[in-house]
Amino acid sequence: MAPRPERRKQPRMSLSLPVRVQGQDPDGSAWAEMTSASDLGAGGVSFVIKRRTALGQMLHLSLPLPKNFRKYDFMEPSYHVYALVRDVTVVGETCRVGAMFLGKQPPKALADGPGVRFRLGTDPERRRHQRHEIFLNLRVATTNGTSQEERTVAENLGKQGARVLTSLKVAKGDILMVEELNGTFRSRAAIRNIYVGRDRVPRLNLHFLDSEIPDRLIC
Repeated sequence: MAPRPERRKQPRMSLSLPVRVQGQDPDGSAWAEMTSASDLGAGGVSFVIKRRTALGQMLHLSLPLPKNFRKYDFMEPSYHVYALVRDVTVVGETCRVGAMFLGKQPPKALADGPGVRFRLGTDPERRRHQRHEIFLNLRVATTNGTSQEERTVAENLGKQGARVLTSLKVAKGDILMVEELNGTFRSRAAIRNIYVGRDRVPRLNLHFLDSEIPDRLIC
C-alpha cells in the first residue's frame, strides 16, 4: 500500500502530554475523558480515547502545550483550544483521533446544536448525485439486535441517500433497514453522519447500500 501523502504544513513532535478531551453527543449529552496526547504541534494533536468520535466533530481540549506551539495564553499552565476532528481510526474499543486546532473561541456554527459536523473549504465533495428537497414517509429500523424502529420522514432525497429525522438511539456507522411506507422501495442504509438541526431534532445522513431511490420518487 502506498504511503498516505503528508498534508501537514507545520512540524510535529512526539511528546506524551496529559489532555482533557470534552465533547457532546448528538443528543446534547456532554462528556469528558482524560488521555495522553502525542504527535503534537502548533497545528494539532493526536490521542486515543474510548469515546466514539466522528469526522468533523468539534472537541474542546485542555493540555500543557509547549509555549513554542501556542498562539495565545503563553503564561497559563494549561492551553485551552477548540479542535476539529480530521482523522479517526478505530482500534478495538478505542479511537485514535487526529484533531486540528482552531482557536480559543468556538465556531459560531457550534450554536446550531451539539451534533453539528464541520467541513473545511478544502475538503472534497464526495456526493456524486444531486439531492432533492422532497419529503417521503419512511419506516426505519435498527439491524443490530436492539429492536428499535420508527415511522419518520425523509426531508431530502437523492439516488443513493437521504436525510431523515429520527428519535432512534443510533451512532455513526450503524446500519438501518429503510422502507418506503405504502411503496416498494426497501434498502439497508449506513449512517454517514448525525447532527441536530436548528429545531433541535436529530437527523441522519443515510447512504443506501442495496438499491437506489427509484426515479418515480425524485422526478
